[in-house]
Amino acid sequence: MPSETIKVLIPRLPSTDALLPYLNRIDSARIYSNYGPLHHEFSARLSQLTGAPGITITCNGTSAIELALRVRAKSGRRYCLMPAFTFIASAHAVCNAGLTPFLLDVSEQHMMLTPEIVEAALPQLDEPPAAVLVVSAFGAPPDFSRWKAFEAKHGIPVVFDAAAAVTALDGVGEQPVCVSLHATKVVGIGEGGAILCSDRDLIERTTAMTGFGFLGAERVSAIQGGNYRISEYAAAVGMAVMDGLPARLEALRKLSRAYLERLKTKDVRVQRGVGDEWVTMTFNVVVRPEALQATLERLDAQHIEWRRWWGLGCHRHPAFADAPRCNLTTTDALAPRVIGLPFHDRLSEQDLDRIADCLP
Repeated sequence: MPSETIKVLIPRLPSTDALLPYLNRIDSARIYSNYGPLHHEFSARLSQLTGAPGITITCNGTSAIELALRVRAKSGRRYCLMPAFTFIASAHAVCNAGLTPFLLDVSEQHMMLTPEIVEAALPQLDEPPAAVLVVSAFGAPPDFSRWKAFEAKHGIPVVFDAAAAVTALDGVGEQPVCVSLHATKVVGIGEGGAILCSDRDLIERTTAMTGFGFLGAERVSAIQGGNYRISEYAAAVGMAVMDGLPARLEALRKLSRAYLERLKTKDVRVQRGVGDEWVTMTFNVVVRPEALQATLERLDAQHIEWRRWWGLGCHRHPAFADAPRCNLTTTDALAPRVIGLPFHDRLSEQDLDRIADCLP
């Protein structure tokens, strides 16, 4: 029996040597926060990476969702429609924006909310919703065009929680896209987030909200906000991450392809396009119900860590057990079977073989 545990995730941020040029710049400028030069340069590089005309950098991805909802949600309404199958931070962000999460089911194939699911839920509500929060499943790119059409048809604002999808985005428009810059993400700076949007007014407002609502040069709080900024030290990490991003993406593609090759003979499903069209920092397989328990037992016996990264759904957390919801049949059936396998740069070919041998 193997004695060495295979870890499920081992994040890696830039080395001290990679950070040093940017730390020297901080020492020279003696600007440490409050939208300093590194903050602006990092913002510009994120804009170039994602094609988003406007960027608001936030202290984490949860606050990015909160601020975007505070600006976009319809005033005087309670509900934010959102998938039950998501990381719990999505639900907390909705509450922090002063809204009530209304939990919906997801597509079994894509593991995401669809316009059709939302449209089917609308007649079941006792009032029109304030917004829809569309969550990208584990870094998959959202379908911006379909959700733009949905908003135009129904007049319900849409906000995207694309926490892990920052390198998979194309066509960011007026509907804000919120991403995470946590250490476990491809563009990870430790803690951080961003709102991406082509709506200049929204970006101006959300950026002001990250700094106590100050608009313009005067220190006058024009709108309610808080302190959601990042320091120049966090921006320095971001700059070093961007320097090394091409090599990191290639390594993630290579590791994804190594998994996909081994899965050709396995009876598990992966997300469409993963490893080819997009990559992220996790790798999930969907296991058939009848094979699930035996698969998990084999992984445990081989000392291979695994995770249900999103748990069993927001409604399974005590904090949201009473959240209003529609039927969640697909979520309840799907969530236990989405298994995160080890995915990091310390995996050897032998490790990958050992992991694959545990799969049905």
